[in-house]
Amino acid sequence: MESLSQHTKKLLEEIAKSSGEKQENNEFSSSSISVSNLTSGIEFLYEKIRNALEYREEHLWLKDAVFRILKRRFFEILAKEKIGREIIEELIRGRYLENDHYPESKAFEVEDILKKYREVFEAFENNSKLEEKKNSQLEEWFLSLAALEIVDLFPKNKTDRVFINYFWNVMKETTVASQEILGEEFDQQLYLAVFRNFFKADESMEQYELFRIKYPEWFSNPNELIQKFGKILPRLKQNLEKSLKYGLRQELDRIMKRRSLFIFMLQDLISQEKERSFEILDNPELLEQKLKEIYDTHYEKGREKLQTSSVRAIVFIILTKMLLLFAIEVPFQSWYDGKINYFILGFNTLIPPLVLIISSLIIKMPGEEQNFLKIVTEFERMLRYSQDLPPLDVIRTKKQRSLPTRIVLWLIYGLNVVFTGWLLQKLFVFLKFNFVDAIIFILFLSLISFFAIRLRKTANQLAAVEEKDHLVSVLVEFFFFPIIEIGKWISRGVSALNITAFVFDFLIETPFKTMIQVLEEWFNFIKERRQNL
Repeated sequence: MESLSQHTKKLLEEIAKSSGEKQENNEFSSSSISVSNLTSGIEFLYEKIRNALEYREEHLWLKDAVFRILKRRFFEILAKEKIGREIIEELIRGRYLENDHYPESKAFEVEDILKKYREVFEAFENNSKLEEKKNSQLEEWFLSLAALEIVDLFPKNKTDRVFINYFWNVMKETTVASQEILGEEFDQQLYLAVFRNFFKADESMEQYELFRIKYPEWFSNPNELIQKFGKILPRLKQNLEKSLKYGLRQELDRIMKRRSLFIFMLQDLISQEKERSFEILDNPELLEQKLKEIYDTHYEKGREKLQTSSVRAIVFIILTKMLLLFAIEVPFQSWYDGKINYFILGFNTLIPPLVLIISSLIIKMPGEEQNFLKIVTEFERMLRYSQDLPPLDVIRTKKQRSLPTRIVLWLIYGLNVVFTGWLLQKLFVFLKFNFVDAIIFILFLSLISFFAIRLRKTANQLAAVEEKDHLVSVLVEFFFFPIIEIGKWISRGVSALNITAFVFDFLIETPFKTMIQVLEEWFNFIKERRQNL
């Protein structure tokens, strides 16, 4: 039996060292930032409602909340107002951060981050010759990087990056790629693939991580870069976006999604066993027993996540559908048809969530026994990898299709679109839909199809054995493919143009948050007066 690889041994040493530093830091605690439980309860309820308006993964909520705060208080940032502590307090009230946990020095760290971004904004305003709208878009984009840098001050697990670097090094050794692919760009893209699959990162998180890689001095000695960024901000954004459009991105993601389970289970094992980690990892029998415990826990969490994601998708569909029902469908029917057709309204309102409910019930988690045995085998290979063993994954350049092949494929796709459209048109004529009812039905059918695909991907996050395609599922996906593509496009558009979220952010949030802040100050004043009695 091979011994643990050098990368695995180094990982265990770094984790042990990090744990020792954590214990030392805990001995030196200062006064911490705290808020009233009453204001926290009120704001937490608001944040739950606000987050329900967008179909966003829960791990993105903290980042989104910080970004909303920075956008709302952008002019205060430009005016050099000290709002670092208020930002942390607002995040604590929303229960994104723990109450009475973070030292007051964190507020100064937030201020330092805002200061350097503000100076870039000032330099950009002085140098920019772009129109006002483009300036605002660039400033908002750069502000999203500031939000992520602030989030980095509050890591849930300080060893995450240690695991990412370890996983990256393991993947470099266990993955073979053709010579024309290998190089600095491939290594960077492999790292980004590890990062986005470990953190389930969205585009802004990826851009920030690439920004960290390309400009490390921004995080240690930013003064030299402030004027530079002020001059090249449009080009900086363009370069980061271009770097993420890598030709083999999908191929890397396909591999990482299957391998990510290894690093999550290893992280859990080390976190739970601590000093015994080396002993367990070095003993195949003990390792298999422990992996079974961890796998069962992940399996249950995966099942719960699937149920939660299904409920959130259904709630999102129902809320959006009810909004359109009263804002568009009922008024249009009254005007266009001269009457309200309750059958069509009921059909259009009930069928989309009903189809999504049925889809969520059909989607199953991967089979346990065969899946677990495959996980154990691959886990062992990644822990003890040596050059004598064959690679786990092979990456090849994407095969370019010939022009005739591309033409034939596009013709088939076009015929598929026409056939799907013809079927829907016959359905609408039979049900006597007007064109607005038809458009809304297609939009929601597309969204539901896209959400169903997303839910199936959630269910397959624990899959080590690739699922086999069945003829029926292939045919259904083939005919629904145009609708799924529309759903993908709509989901992005809904995120960008969520009217309800816009109303919350610009009409409700500012006065509400101001009221909460005043209430917090009042409680602090009462507390001070009580102490002086």
